[in-house]
Amino acid sequence: MSRRTGRSNFRCRSCGLVGWSERAELVLPDTVSLDEISVEDRAAWVALKRNHAAEAAQAEVLDELAARLDGGPQDRLLYDIGTGDAQFLAVARERGFRVRGNDLMEANVALAKRSYDVEVDLGDLSTLDVPEQDAVTMWCVLAHVAEPEALLQSSFDVLKPGGTLFLQTPRRSKVDTAALAVTAAARGRMSRWVDRRIAPHHWHLHTAESMTAALRAVGFVDVEVIPRARYSLNSGAYLASMGVPARAAGAVGRATDRFIDRGWAPRIVLEAYARKPGKLAPAAAAPASEQRPVDEAAGDVAKPGGLAAAG
Repeated sequence: MSRRTGRSNFRCRSCGLVGWSERAELVLPDTVSLDEISVEDRAAWVALKRNHAAEAAQAEVLDELAARLDGGPQDRLLYDIGTGDAQFLAVARERGFRVRGNDLMEANVALAKRSYDVEVDLGDLSTLDVPEQDAVTMWCVLAHVAEPEALLQSSFDVLKPGGTLFLQTPRRSKVDTAALAVTAAARGRMSRWVDRRIAPHHWHLHTAESMTAALRAVGFVDVEVIPRARYSLNSGAYLASMGVPARAAGAVGRATDRFIDRGWAPRIVLEAYARKPGKLAPAAAAPASEQRPVDEAAGDVAKPGGLAAAG
């Protein structure tokens, strides 16, 4: 048990999954209104992210998804769960996908429309009327929900037969294993890293074994789970969230970001691809109302508002 927070963690002796034991005691709202979190608050959070790293990861994932979908991305339906400001959906739209997503924060719905002109559904996937999709994605969402098995089932259900799921989730790395051991040896006194990694906003850290088992239990096949060194947040902001003084967090964070950019960092996330059994049908052409305008002078497809500025 953490001496700082009073929380205790569990560890599965079979697959290595670790998580916060008392998650059932926390009641989460169905949605978060603008009165609770404003558009400005969310925009400030987005500004703390490492955009160049996010863009590189998104391009890699979209290339892989295109390779897994018969006929490529053109007119394929892609739904992003917990999409945030929808920057990923804007990039996917540029690649030829027909995109939509959902989020529990009303501020994110507004931010997605304002920044990228992307329509985002407000609410949990299980409560929404979403047509079957060719691809479903979620970036660091699974660890945030009270019932991860139910979310994986909803993702499976909304996919077309033969459709592909991609997800990214925090990984139990060697750093976490060491931190858990130190916390246990110190009887909960040295728990700051563990409290930050396993917390109400990250209920569990998966291993490759636990993630594979969870996906197969729902019914997915062709499961591939890959450890990655993906760091979406500026290190200074991350250190500040752990209680490091702002000046020290900024200095150490800048040095840490340089190590990350050079590839000298632990692989703290898992990326997983999985397929729903069956054969994927050919893509249906987008209705005229959904087709993007063409700039005849440039001879190319017009970009959605805000994407060029963000890039």
